[in-house]
Amino acid sequence: MKFSIIIPSYNQHLYIEETIKNALEIKHLAGSKGHQVEILLFDSKSNEQVQTIISRYQNELDHVEVEKDKGQYDAINKGILRSTGDYWTWLNTDDTLDTEGVLKLMEIVKNRPQIDYIYGAIDYIDENGKYMRSFPAYKIDKETLVKKVPGIFQQGSFFKKSFTDKIGLLKTFNCCFDYEYVLRCLFNDATMYVCDFKVANFRQHNISKTGSLTPVFIKEQLVISKEYGRKPWNFLSWFSKLRLIKHKLFPR
Repeated sequence: MKFSIIIPSYNQHLYIEETIKNALEIKHLAGSKGHQVEILLFDSKSNEQVQTIISRYQNELDHVEVEKDKGQYDAINKGILRSTGDYWTWLNTDDTLDTEGVLKLMEIVKNRPQIDYIYGAIDYIDENGKYMRSFPAYKIDKETLVKKVPGIFQQGSFFKKSFTDKIGLLKTFNCCFDYEYVLRCLFNDATMYVCDFKVANFRQHNISKTGSLTPVFIKEQLVISKEYGRKPWNFLSWFSKLRLIKHKLFPR
């Protein structure tokens, strides 16, 4: 079975080398287990430090493209279109995959190829890679994502290519394209599997999207949740609007 790891890149010189080395380690270990892994990196003309790091590993990666894109969603879409794996994921250049967890995940889909969407638990790490806290995976559903908790397990999520070919590419959101995509999977009756083990590490730091663009996240979640059926008087919508007012009055 073949897996595609798509790496969208832009100006993360502090972390990208660790991410690339992590993906290459998984490729090597997966190969010893009989799995194929391809790594496709799409860089939006990052700074010179990033370009130097990419060039160091270019011959070990399956595809490298350095070209200005329209945003992270666009880089990932390029990877989806070019990927040849049975399953694909994207790996942000400040995150890493858990090698042991991903190998276990690969074995699961090898034995249960009917799975369309699979994910597992996530550890939060700080800017130095130090463990902060764990988020055990649980089964998400349409009702909860739209009306109660718009939280997903993006890091370490793998999608079946033949399924996603039917539902299309990521939409043009700046931050919440992953939230919309998971909802689209669920509304198209994706066969899900939740791993009871860690699959990825999410790095939390001040210059990450999650850390620096909170108002954008909130606005996009409001638009997407409305598209998927949340009513304007829903509690979460009111709470989100209050958060926007707070950020406007007390910007970080």
